[in-house]
Amino acid sequence: MPAHVVKSVASALRPLAITLVTCALLLSGIALAQSRDEPRGQPRSAPADRSAALPSSSRLQDPEMLRFMRNMPEEFRAIYDPEGRFEWAVAEQARLERIGDRQRLPERIRPFITNVTFDGSVPTVFFEVADEFGNGVADIQSMNVGVSVVKLLPGANGKTPFWDAYIFGSDQGVPQAGSSNQGSLENLGGGNYSFTLAQGLDEFAGVMFEPQLTHRIGIDLRNVRILDQTLSNRLSGDSWFDVQPSTGATEGIPTRRIAAQENCATCHGNEIRFHGGPRQTMEYCVTCHIDSDRDAGTGNSIGMTVMMHKIHMGPNLLEPYSIESNRTGRFSDYSNVTYPQDVRNCTTCHDPANPETPEAAWIDNRGTAEQCASCHDNLTFNDWGLTNLNRNHAAGAQPNETCAACHSKSGLMESVLEAHTIQSQATAREFQYNIIEVMNTAPGDSPVVVFSITDPTNDNEPYDMTVHPAFSGSTTGLRISFVWPNTDFTNVANDDGTDITGRPVAQPRGIVVASANNSDLPTGVFDNGNGTYTLDTALLDPPVIIPNTTPAIGSASVMMEGRLSGDFSGQVGVFSDQQPVTSALYAFAVTDAEPVPRRMVVSLQKCQDCHNVNDGLNFHGNNRSDNNEACATCHNPNSTDLFRRPVDPDGVADGVNEAALDGLEEASVSWAYMIHAIHSPSARENEYVAYGFGGTAYAYGDVTYTRREGDCTACHLEGTYALPLENVLGTTVNSGATVIGAGFAGANAYAPDEATARDWTVDNKISPEAAACVACHDSAVAIEHMSVRGESFISFGNSFLDNPDPFGDPDTQARINSAAPENCAFCHGPGTFVDVAVAHGLNR
Repeated sequence: MPAHVVKSVASALRPLAITLVTCALLLSGIALAQSRDEPRGQPRSAPADRSAALPSSSRLQDPEMLRFMRNMPEEFRAIYDPEGRFEWAVAEQARLERIGDRQRLPERIRPFITNVTFDGSVPTVFFEVADEFGNGVADIQSMNVGVSVVKLLPGANGKTPFWDAYIFGSDQGVPQAGSSNQGSLENLGGGNYSFTLAQGLDEFAGVMFEPQLTHRIGIDLRNVRILDQTLSNRLSGDSWFDVQPSTGATEGIPTRRIAAQENCATCHGNEIRFHGGPRQTMEYCVTCHIDSDRDAGTGNSIGMTVMMHKIHMGPNLLEPYSIESNRTGRFSDYSNVTYPQDVRNCTTCHDPANPETPEAAWIDNRGTAEQCASCHDNLTFNDWGLTNLNRNHAAGAQPNETCAACHSKSGLMESVLEAHTIQSQATAREFQYNIIEVMNTAPGDSPVVVFSITDPTNDNEPYDMTVHPAFSGSTTGLRISFVWPNTDFTNVANDDGTDITGRPVAQPRGIVVASANNSDLPTGVFDNGNGTYTLDTALLDPPVIIPNTTPAIGSASVMMEGRLSGDFSGQVGVFSDQQPVTSALYAFAVTDAEPVPRRMVVSLQKCQDCHNVNDGLNFHGNNRSDNNEACATCHNPNSTDLFRRPVDPDGVADGVNEAALDGLEEASVSWAYMIHAIHSPSARENEYVAYGFGGTAYAYGDVTYTRREGDCTACHLEGTYALPLENVLGTTVNSGATVIGAGFAGANAYAPDEATARDWTVDNKISPEAAACVACHDSAVAIEHMSVRGESFISFGNSFLDNPDPFGDPDTQARINSAAPENCAFCHGPGTFVDVAVAHGLNR
């Protein structure tokens, strides 16, 4: 290796405090055995010519391999590929901020319409083009500007005002609203441009120009050329503008704002890109997807109202919804779309309280057959209203003008929003779990917990658990659990940490404080007479005892979770419905001076943006709801689904269980691993499977994630996805045990023994950074890259992913603790050449 290369790379490593051993690993690709109590094997010698270690020519075209190699710095290229066998990406020069001094393409551009004027029926659109920094892009050499124009026709015969188009295209003879790029473009300077259509609006399809009506003009930009380079259409965008041509008014004019882009972005983020990329905003989409549009291939409506409802209904429709466009030759089947919350949450998209969508209130008092039958597809409709093609509407065929007579706030029946009320969600607002105080919290003590359940809708009035039927109905199961330490939950029960408080694997100790069909308070629970209750764990059999561990526990937590019994369906006065209530988590100090809560990694609000409140985040029979930190108490790094797996036919702990859906003896259900794996099915090569209560297998390969899978910010708090990960436990991938006896409630016998299944300290683990990454990136190339023992020349990590003997010589937590620091942050840390944020496109 040239001396100057070694020197330059070593200099780069010093600020990161990377050891010389790690430096050698990064430069040579040698997978070194780490320093451990019992080192496994000797370091492999590097081949004289490292290019000889390159994969075969077929692997050179492997997209995964190329993706890993293209971002390598020049020093690495000189070492690993001196013959230029890889198509290395050329490093881009740093962008200069000032306009007119540009050195490369902007990372993103978007037009913003500033005004629209009319010469008769010919519109001129004035717009600014801005880059990702908000700077005007003045140096565009050429671009295609597509202009779409619709007018808002007044509603009649019960139909709400609707958009109608001037410009039409054709899909195999079927007319569809579209756009025109025929006209004159003028660069006005400073990033400002104008585009004038080549002809009047009434000349395109003979549609009358009605200047007294509200008009919406939309534009999208394609084939934008800057510096003799063409920007990808996926990095472009669209814009829209409402105006009344006869007066030029843009405010105080009739409009149709039912759903805003921000509503869509709560689930989809900023990754909504259709028709090649530039078409991204809901307000622009309606300029083409008008009510009369039909798909040429299937005849299905592609009007915005019908299309959006049907896509989001997915498998809930009786007749699957699909589009087969002969214009593009693509067939899209939406029958498997997995909507992440109840479809009855109409206000997720149509929020009457949002001032940006003033017409969203129409959904509650101006319903039409088109709107309702697009979801309730056991009904048939046409422009007139509900028809008698089938007779599933109790009132038979009805015109649109009669809908509000029944389905509105002043109607004979419930309004639309009232009819779509999710009763369990509504009544969940009436209950709140409160941990008020935790006492006796030193090592060796049995904790005492003071708690209450109150009604936030009634001035936090406390409930009497001995009287109110919600606490004794047939579905009630309310628990208080103890978890520790807050640095990373292990839930150990004895001093040396070889036993745990709950069942395998690594579960907390839970105490029932209210149970089904029992109004008496359980043992250890006392009514304080003031709306609060006390749980004294010293009175339990066995008692809860806080262990005196090394290192010390520091801080611990109390979790209050479980469902109550509700009365919102069926027979009135019978509390037999599963009522979810948001779980509560309360930190308390054991050896710390003050309580230190568990780290906050993800935002509950971000989760609820997609899953809603007391809805899509209700798990385990509505027992655990809307609290990420509470979920992590059970779904900790030591936890797997071993307890729920079927009996292993060979009864030997060898990693293979042919009775399991995925053929494995267990799978990690650590919160970080599981959530990544569930939300990244298209990125994974292997379907993620987890077993739940009753031995039910849940396969997540069909999950349709609503965002780009690399968008860490969809869930994470700022900065919590950066490397390195510190003070985090390794993730168990194999406990060394398998199930040899099981009932409906779970496993009751293990091989080689139950002690192995319970003892997390002997588990085979992978590093926390590897667990976070491999949950999505589980390809062979990715695993080689992260693996410390990998034979591949691209192996850089200390991930422990390829242990050759996980049962006889497991990579335990102690071994991971004694290993050298992981190398991931050298390349993927903040500010490095493959920063996680850069690799995942978070700077777009």
